[in-house]
Amino acid sequence: MDFIQDYAALLPRLLPASFANPLLTFLTTTFGIGRTLTTHLSPLLTRLVTQPDVASILALLAIFFISLKILDMMYRAVMFWVNLAIRLVFWGALVVLGLWVWNRGPEGFVEDVTDLGQYWVGEYQRYSSEVKSFQQEKENQIRVQAGRQQQRKRGWR
Repeated sequence: MDFIQDYAALLPRLLPASFANPLLTFLTTTFGIGRTLTTHLSPLLTRLVTQPDVASILALLAIFFISLKILDMMYRAVMFWVNLAIRLVFWGALVVLGLWVWNRGPEGFVEDVTDLGQYWVGEYQRYSSEVKSFQQEKENQIRVQAGRQQQRKRGWR
């Protein structure tokens, strides 16, 4: 710091005034802020050195803050890729749909969609009837077991 202060007086002679004046203003402001921070932070630093409990708490807080920042960066990175994948799927599906309409024409597209809808409604009805029959079989098995338990209870009375 003394080195810069010694040669700061030579700056106006060596540099043009348009460059030297802002540079001197910046240097004096920076050194003033540095001195102010030194005077105000030196009691805090001595307290941290003399009381290790406060230093360990501050270190834990700093580690916690840094870990939260890292976690936030990872979250943003994952969300970027998820968002990118969703957008690619959306725009890809839109392009495929446009090509489908382009190739088949509007009437052919409507016909294809109607056929697909009928096919999947039929599949849904088929699987729902299978589920209903499975549920009825289970109910019948439960009734049979309940009837057997009733017969066993009568025998022991």
